[in-house]
Amino acid sequence: MGGRLRVRALAAVITVLMSISMPVRADEFSACWVTTVWNPASFQFDQVTRCRIAGGETVDYASDTEVPGKLYPNLGTDITGQCWYLTSAVTFYFIVTQYADGSADIWYDVVPGNPSSAIVIGASLRRCTSEPTPSSDPTADAWDYVISYIHDPPTPDFNPEPGQGVTGLATYVGVEVPDDHTASLTSGGTAVEVEIEVSAVVVRWGDGSTDTYPPIDDILAGYPGGSAQHVYEVKDAEGLPVTVEYDWTARWRLAGGSWLFLPVPNTTTTVIYPIAEIVSRLTN
Repeated sequence: MGGRLRVRALAAVITVLMSISMPVRADEFSACWVTTVWNPASFQFDQVTRCRIAGGETVDYASDTEVPGKLYPNLGTDITGQCWYLTSAVTFYFIVTQYADGSADIWYDVVPGNPSSAIVIGASLRRCTSEPTPSSDPTADAWDYVISYIHDPPTPDFNPEPGQGVTGLATYVGVEVPDDHTASLTSGGTAVEVEIEVSAVVVRWGDGSTDTYPPIDDILAGYPGGSAQHVYEVKDAEGLPVTVEYDWTARWRLAGGSWLFLPVPNTTTTVIYPIAEIVSRLTN
């Protein structure tokens, strides 16, 4: 009877060792966390690193160093709350200090390669002990917010109206500009500040001339007091493509960090603007 028990215990040990040493490509790991498994040889629980293969099963390793390939820290939430774990996907997080209990000081590398831009995300943040759900990335959240906020393209008013423009007389354009906007978000376990504004209005008159105006109501008021105007010198019966653009400036930062700008594209409206010509005639 004792022999059969020893055989079963040995088979269980072999099974554990096989699962711990199973080779896997590093780029397949979506998450690696720590957990405990029963060791029938020592009659106690051992801590292992458990990794989820992307889209598949889990594999146990004796420690983080036994996992093949390079792993990167990431933030997530397990059944207990916020925590950190390892993943094969490259992240902007890095560990400054890891403590004996597995907790770590986690920083966020706002500008990769520039250590002075790094921001503290979590101090003594605990290690995930069950499969985590990844936290969102602050850069992605800031970008998503900005894009969701950006207004519709401008709706310019022309004087004279399209179809009535003539050479030698000023064509005025009036444009309303959205107010400046600020927001506070929570992303990746920290506060994110966002600022959005129209920094300029760009008018491309269609004849090769371009003017850039500050977002000031008096300047963009249109006829008769506005300063956004242009005099056409050559007629064009088919019409010139006059383009009016909001030039957006959007920036974000982690609380206490430096501002970073997002490359937000201009929002644009194009109006076909025919140009007639006034011809003077002498009559008796």
